[in-house]
Amino acid sequence: MVAVLRCVFTPDRPTVATEQLHVELDDLLGELRTAVPAGAASAGRVPGVPDEPARVLCTRWVRERWLVRSLDDAGAERYRLSSYAAEALDVVSRTQGTRGLVSESRIRTLLVTVEDLARDAHPDRESRMQELRSRIDEAQAELGRLEAGGEVESVEPARLTEQYDHVLSLVRELPTDFARVAESISALQRDMVTRLRQDERTTGVVVADYLDASENLLERTPEGRAFAGAMELLGDPDLLDGLEQRVRSILEHPFAAELPADHRAVLQTLRAQLVGAIEVVLAAQARASRTVTAQIRHHNPLRDRELDDALREATAAMAEWFPASGRAARVEPLRWFERARPGRLRTALHDLRPETPPDDLEEWTHDHSPGDEIADLRAMGGPQHAEILAHLGTLAGPTSIGRAFAAGPAFLRRPVELLGYLDVAVSDADGGTSGDVPATGLERVTATRADGTVRDFVLPRTPIRRTDD
Repeated sequence: MVAVLRCVFTPDRPTVATEQLHVELDDLLGELRTAVPAGAASAGRVPGVPDEPARVLCTRWVRERWLVRSLDDAGAERYRLSSYAAEALDVVSRTQGTRGLVSESRIRTLLVTVEDLARDAHPDRESRMQELRSRIDEAQAELGRLEAGGEVESVEPARLTEQYDHVLSLVRELPTDFARVAESISALQRDMVTRLRQDERTTGVVVADYLDASENLLERTPEGRAFAGAMELLGDPDLLDGLEQRVRSILEHPFAAELPADHRAVLQTLRAQLVGAIEVVLAAQARASRTVTAQIRHHNPLRDRELDDALREATAAMAEWFPASGRAARVEPLRWFERARPGRLRTALHDLRPETPPDDLEEWTHDHSPGDEIADLRAMGGPQHAEILAHLGTLAGPTSIGRAFAAGPAFLRRPVELLGYLDVAVSDADGGTSGDVPATGLERVTATRADGTVRDFVLPRTPIRRTDD
């Protein structure tokens, strides 16, 4: 499953249309079933490959929360990876890496994060002032060194590559985090709708409570609150522009040229990934709000509960009445059901007679042999250079395009053959025949098309290069 999902879902293809995924999954499963197992001499049945068709397999993966099925803006159904599947693919990707994850960059990030957490957990005025003075002194010392002509310390390419790997590991975790936020909103929406149907309070209280919940979905889950904080940061356009400039400067460094193409692509599409992930969460929030609002508008909780109770009582009464009733037994109607108002009933039914089939196709036989069809196709083609050169070889003495064209066989007198003669023609000694040409320097030829029609052409009298030149 991980291998298949990794082949289908890529960073630049986060969602796949439902039918498209079914087709690709069937092809991948077919390749896996006929693959040659390790150590086997020939192809055979590979164990562990499921026998279910792709549609059944995708339905099971949706039920097991590996895939998420949703609708796009056009109403088309699409699949995307769940947060669990994205995390599984990330784990596999990390285990296949050639460089260890324990590095100076990761340790430094950990220490800085712990330091910030400790400072925020126990804020102290004097400690904070001392820390700021220390940073200011260090910055002023470094600024003075650079102003005095000191050189900027260069970083080794190996260390830059290690820091780049750390950045990639952080970037790869973003889709999983955002997907988890969207899934938490969807789960909250389903829980709200379920509780709305089972609520025993009055309709006014239910409407007020759930309308408030639909407007504050993000604040009702830990993932949503964390996302709301991230949105405040990512909503700054100057920050995103600065991020894009820094990414461009990183990729322009010589060490980036030696990185794999997929590693460079991850950082190049960082802004697009952030924007796309934010749109997924916002779409889930809007969809949940619409669902809850529509549930409140079109469903009356009290009436739904009354209908459920009535159906349960009717089912229990029928279970008791059927064993003791006879053929002509009468049953008292349930008068506490309201009268149905179906509106206007249909008075015309569909004609069940089969439609008149179309007329039989006429018998058709080949009137021409395949050779005739090929000849017709060739007659509509371009110049026949080989035949033109062979014809010029049979002519004696110097000649021009018009005389050579007129002396040729019928199949070499098509209008397009003039282009073939022009290919082998030579210019006059004065450098060509561009511009106006005197009437004495023109010649007229009559060409015959493949369909038998004729057309006259007037062209400059141009000598022909001999084939033995």
